[in-house]
Amino acid sequence: MTVTEPCYVAECTYAKDAAAKRAPFREAHLARVGMLSDEGALLLAGAFDDMSASLLVFAVESKEAVAAIIETDVYWKNKVWTSYKIRRLNRVVLEDR
Repeated sequence: MTVTEPCYVAECTYAKDAAAKRAPFREAHLARVGMLSDEGALLLAGAFDDMSASLLVFAVESKEAVAAIIETDVYWKNKVWTSYKIRRLNRVVLEDR
């Protein structure tokens, strides 16, 4: 049987100098990513090869919950991320596999 579960995808745009700018905050950011993953709130996270943005997939109840997570992250607070877009995704779950 196949079912769908809602989740949210966030694309967080990096500042032009993000590679250098993120260095002092990266350890704290990755620790938080790990914590959110351990809690089940974050399903997937990573940066695009061109360092244009990060992509994060959340299993939380609303867009507002995603925004709250992003806006309390050290990358947002320190302007490593300059903007973000959140979209709902209906994730397909294949229960037979």
